Amino acid sequence: MKTRLIIILMALTTLFALDSSARNVRNRIVIISDVHLLSPELITPGSAIDRADAGETKMMAMSDDIMTAITDSIIEMEPTVVLLTGDLTNNGERLSHERMAQHLARMKQQGIQPLVIPGNHDCNNPYARSFDGDRTVPAATVTREEFAQIYKDFGYGKTSVRDTASLSYCCEPFKGVVIIGIDSNMDEQNTLTCRGDNADTYHNGGRIKPETLQWVIDRAIEARKQGKQVIAMMHHHLVTHFDQEERLLANYIIKRHDETARQLLESGIHTIFTGHLHVTDAATAYNSEGTDSIVEIATGSAICYPFALRTASIDDKKKTLQVNTQWLTSTASCPTLREQGRQRIIAAAPGLASMISGKAWDKLGGRVGQIKAMLEMNGNKVNLPESPQQATQLALRHLSEVLSRTLLAVVEGNEQEKDVETLIEQGKQGLRAMIEEVAPDQAENLWEFFLENVYPRLEPLVLSILEDRNGVGTPTESHTDDLHLTVNL
Repeated sequence: MKTRLIIILMALTTLFALDSSARNVRNRIVIISDVHLLSPELITPGSAIDRADAGETKMMAMSDDIMTAITDSIIEMEPTVVLLTGDLTNNGERLSHERMAQHLARMKQQGIQPLVIPGNHDCNNPYARSFDGDRTVPAATVTREEFAQIYKDFGYGKTSVRDTASLSYCCEPFKGVVIIGIDSNMDEQNTLTCRGDNADTYHNGGRIKPETLQWVIDRAIEARKQGKQVIAMMHHHLVTHFDQEERLLANYIIKRHDETARQLLESGIHTIFTGHLHVTDAATAYNSEGTDSIVEIATGSAICYPFALRTASIDDKKKTLQVNTQWLTSTASCPTLREQGRQRIIAAAPGLASMISGKAWDKLGGRVGQIKAMLEMNGNKVNLPESPQQATQLALRHLSEVLSRTLLAVVEGNEQEKDVETLIEQGKQGLRAMIEEVAPDQAENLWEFFLENVYPRLEPLVLSILEDRNGVGTPTESHTDDLHLTVNL
C-alpha cells in the first residue's frame, strides 16, 4: 500500500510539474521586429548587392540566414505566440514576403502562432528590387490585400476580427488575452510608376486613421468588459522615446501621438509593442493625473546589432507582463555575427555626422559669410567650413568617438549604464575643440557663450537620450528599463 501511495504521489507530482511547465509555455510570447528580409531568390552575387549592403547598419545580405537562426531559437523556446511588429521585408518584395511566410509556417508547424502587422516597407513599395550581379532590377511588390492573403495564417485568417478601414485586426491566441494589431502605415498614399502613376513616391511616416482608432478602442473596451487582458502592437512609435522625438524624427512616431496614447490608455490598453526606429527601448506615457500609464516597448531590428529578441511572460494572477531581452549572437554561416554588427554601428558615425552637419548647414549656410565677417572683426583668424562636406569632416575630427559610443548606447538600450557623465564631458570637449579650430582667437568667448546660452537648451535633449529619461523636468518625468521590465496588463 505504501509503495502504491508513493507511486501515485510521484505521478501526481509529475503531472503537476508538466501542467505548470505547459502553463509557463502557454503564457510566453516572443517579439521581434524589422527583419527586413530579402529573399535569397532576389540575390545574385555581385557588385549590386555589395553596394547596397555596404555602409548599412542592417545586415541585409544575411537577412535570410538571420531569420533562419531566429526561427530555430523561437522553436526551441516553445512560446505560444510570436509578435512581428512590421517591416517584415527589405522593400516589400513579393518573393521576400513569401519567404517570410515559409519561416513563419515552420513555427506554426511546431504549435507556435506567429502574428504579424505590416511596416512602412511592406506594401505598395516602389523600391522593391532584386540584385542581379552588377545591376538592380525592379521586383514585384504586394498590395495590402495581397499582404493579408500571404499572411492569412498569421493574423489575417478567420480566427481574427478585421478592421474594414485598415490592416488592423484582433484575435485571442490564448484564452483571456486579446492581441490587437494596429496598422499605422501610410502606404496607401504611395505611387508606383509600374502601376501607371507618374512618379514613384514613398511614405514612411505613421498615423492611425480616425475610423481605425475608434475600431481599436471599441475592441479594447469590449475585451476589458469580458475580463480579458489586452496587448497591442504596431510599427510606428506611439510614445516618445526621447524628448522632441516628434520634432526631430517626425516620421518615426504617429501623428497626434499624445491624444492617441490617451485614448488607448482610457480604453484599457497599457502595453504596446513597436519597432521602426531600430532601437531597443521602452518608454512610458502617463495620464494627466500621473495615476495610470501606457508602456511602449520598442524592439530593435532583428538584422542590426545587437540583434534583439524580446520574451514576455504573462502572470495571470498579478495581471502583469514580464518582459526580458536577449540577443542573437551567431548564425550557421556567421559565428561572429554580433561583432560584425557592432562594427557596422561604429561605422555609421560618419553618416550621422553628415546628417547633423547637413541640417546645420541648411540653417546657417546662407549666413556663413556674415558669421565669418563678424568673427574676422579686429583681425581675428577664422577657419569656417565652406561646404557641408567640410562641416562633416570638422565634426568627425573631434566627435567621431563620441558619436560611435552614443550610437552603441542607444541601440543597446539602458543608456544610463554606459558612463554617461564621461560621454557628455567628452562631447563637450569635442565641441570646444571644434570652436578652437574654427575661431582660435575668439574660442574662449565663444565657448562661454555656448555654455551660458546654447547648452542649457540642449541639455534636456542630451539627458533624455543618454540618461534614458522621458519628459525631463516635467511632473511625469520617467525612466523605464529598456531591457528587463514588468508592466501592467
